[in-house]
Amino acid sequence: MKLPHGDEAVVPLEKITEYLLSDSHPDGKIKAAFFKRFGFHRDEPQILEHALLHLARTVEMTEVIFRYGRKYAGIGWLNCPDGRRVPVVTVWVLRDNQPPPFLVTAYPA
Repeated sequence: MKLPHGDEAVVPLEKITEYLLSDSHPDGKIKAAFFKRFGFHRDEPQILEHALLHLARTVEMTEVIFRYGRKYAGIGWLNCPDGRRVPVVTVWVLRDNQPPPFLVTAYPA
């Protein structure tokens, strides 16, 4: 299934700058090393945001119901600034089952 309301998906700026591309975040620094290896940089968060939003609209997802709503995870090919494409898992949540879906995390597949 596609991510419900994928065309309305939101990637909070802080999710990118303070987590996915943060060298100091306890969990994010490993992800930051991965994304930076393919040309993503903290000072240009909109590039990773755009690539993640493309996955929200195009990737097949698996749904899991949990106490805060519905969570969706899928694997897709992330278009990178250095021209490469890498497989990435993205996880999205519909809070209280209401749109828009928000990015929870992204990591290497």
